[in-house]
Amino acid sequence: MVDTAWRVEYLSRVEAAERCRIPVSSFDKLRHDGLIPEPDARMGKHLLWSADTIDELLARGGTEH
Repeated sequence: MVDTAWRVEYLSRVEAAERCRIPVSSFDKLRHDGLIPEPDARMGKHLLWSADTIDELLARGGTEH
């Protein structure tokens, strides 16, 4: 039997931008400027962020310092 109780939800950059409620182009610029955390995983050429990483970013005020 496999324990599936612990699962990480990964978001593409499009999904991460949607979760942040900003356009993908803004997400990409913020990432380029170093204001978005590094991706938690990669699948081929796709960058992936855990939902927890994005939620933590938003909980601490997003990209505003």
